[in-house]
Amino acid sequence: MKKRLILLHWFNLALTGVTLATAIGSLIPSQYFPGISVLTLLLPLLVVPHVIALVFWLRIKAKKAKTNLIGLLIVTVPLIAQWPFARAQESTDDEVKLATYNVRAFYQTNNAPQEIGNWTQEQAIDILCMQEVRRNAAHAIAQHYPFRTYAPKGKNYSVAIYSKYPIIKHAPLVYSSLTTDGYAKTSAQYADVVLPFDTVRILNVHLSSTGLQDQDMELVHSRDELLEAGQFVLDKLASTDKNRGLQANHIVDWVKESPYPVILTGDFNGVPGGNLYWRLLRHLKDPYIINGYGTMGSFEPLARRGLFFKIDWTLHSPEIDSKGQYIEDLSLSDHRPLITRFSPSLPSLQKD
Repeated sequence: MKKRLILLHWFNLALTGVTLATAIGSLIPSQYFPGISVLTLLLPLLVVPHVIALVFWLRIKAKKAKTNLIGLLIVTVPLIAQWPFARAQESTDDEVKLATYNVRAFYQTNNAPQEIGNWTQEQAIDILCMQEVRRNAAHAIAQHYPFRTYAPKGKNYSVAIYSKYPIIKHAPLVYSSLTTDGYAKTSAQYADVVLPFDTVRILNVHLSSTGLQDQDMELVHSRDELLEAGQFVLDKLASTDKNRGLQANHIVDWVKESPYPVILTGDFNGVPGGNLYWRLLRHLKDPYIINGYGTMGSFEPLARRGLFFKIDWTLHSPEIDSKGQYIEDLSLSDHRPLITRFSPSLPSLQKD
């Protein structure tokens, strides 16, 4: 029994060491080590062995459970940033709803623009930020929003901000450090929107896609096929990871340079955690951590396979008050829309 306890003790130390190394590795900017952001996906999975070990050591020798408590603390934020734990607060007529939705150019289903347009009205979406928009197919959505802006200018395939509130200034944004021209370099924009409680700058971004398709994640039937599929997926992740690392630098600068409180939203093609996420948390709040509820996983092909990763984010400045964030179970794209509910009163006013 004593030898087993010694082995379990060393296993526990190794588990904590792996957790710490994974957490530190996930903070390395991906432009320096393409593919390093995969560690952010793995980090929350370590909660299971830590919980098992914690229960075991609390029953056998409580002092040794400290390492598991440390491990659980490390994985807590990345876990709750993509798993909903809250309950929905009561809706009010004066709240502002903002949705971010990668619409996949409306190719997912027939009549997608009309269905999305109907959904925005049923859900009373005040501001809709979209990625991968085909402008010439978006009329059924655009007709509900008097204020609209697209980026890049003059291109049919773009990102877009639709608003029921006035847009007083807007412009496309460019990831100038990317060397290759195209959508990945120009898939960002801002709009200064006059909300009932404040003027805010909305940053709508789309980070480089991993390029993964449904067929890349199909089940394989042999060891060789598994290795080949795994290598193919890793190559795709690594090839675009460098771009996302470069794009991250621009996003942090845009947040810091804003003259107004910021709502940063879009398709980040990565889960909350890692270098960009922690840099942004120095300036912005993630409402999903405290007030996330409802359906899990914003990327439908993974959610369908039981991998509930939230790769669409909405963060906001501390001066703005949010009262809930949830993922809508809507199957009109390969993404699910993420909705954030904003309160009409400022946090500072609520405290007085």
